[in-house]
Amino acid sequence: MLDGLTFGTWALASLCIAFAAFVRGFTGFGLAVVGVPLLTLFFAPAEIVPSIMILAILAGLQLLPKIWRSIDWKLLAPTAVGLVIATPFGTWLLAGVSADAMRMLIGAAVLLASGAVQLGFRFRQRPNAAVSAGFGAIAGLTGRAAAMPGPSVIFLFLSTPIAVDAARATLVLFFQVSAVASAVSATVGGLMKPASLILGAALLPAMLIGNWLGDRVFDRTPSNAYRHVVVLLLAGLGIVAGARGLIGHI
Repeated sequence: MLDGLTFGTWALASLCIAFAAFVRGFTGFGLAVVGVPLLTLFFAPAEIVPSIMILAILAGLQLLPKIWRSIDWKLLAPTAVGLVIATPFGTWLLAGVSADAMRMLIGAAVLLASGAVQLGFRFRQRPNAAVSAGFGAIAGLTGRAAAMPGPSVIFLFLSTPIAVDAARATLVLFFQVSAVASAVSATVGGLMKPASLILGAALLPAMLIGNWLGDRVFDRTPSNAYRHVVVLLLAGLGIVAGARGLIGHI
C-alpha cells in the first residue's frame, strides 16, 4: 500500500517530519512548507499531502491547550473572514493569470515584506478590522491561486504591535483552521486514501516529538530572535516561490 516503506525509509522520513514539526512548534507554521518537499524524496505527493494535512491538525491540537489564552481574537476574526470571502475569487484569479506568474509576483512581494519586517517595520497601532480583513483576503486569493495562503497573514501578525507569544498563538490557530478546511476538502474530493492514513500514523510519533521540542525552544527564545527566524523562513518562502515561478515560466 505504501511502496518502499522499509525501516530505513521510515526512519529517514521520521527525521524529516520531526524537523518540519520542530519548525511548526517554534514558529506556529511551516509543517507543510518544510515537510512536503522533504517527504517527496521517499513517497508520492498524492500520499504525502493528505498525510501532512492530518499531521498539521494534530500538531495544532497538541499546542492549542497551552496557547489558547494568548490568541488575539480581535486580530484573528476579521482576518479569517477576509480569507473565507476571498478564497473563491482565487480561482477566477488563477484563470486570468498563470500560476507561474502569480508565484513570481508573490515571491517578490514576500521578499519585500520580510525585508520590511527585518528592518523594523511595525504598524503604529493595531490595524482595524478592515485592514486585517484585507490581509486575510490576500491570503485567500494567493492560497487558491498559487497554494500560498500564509505570507500575508504572517506579515500582518508580526507587524502588529502585540506580544510575540500572541502573534504565534494566533498563527497556530489560523493555520489550524486552514488545515482542517484542507482536510475536509481532500476527504470530500476522495484524496484521503488508506495509504495516506497509514503514512500519517507512521510519522505521528516523530511529529509529536518535533512539535514539542519546537514549542520548548520557543519558550526559551527572546522575542527578537523569534522574529529573525520567522523572517528568514518567510524570505525562504519568497525565494522558493519566485524560483518555481521563474523556472516554470522559462
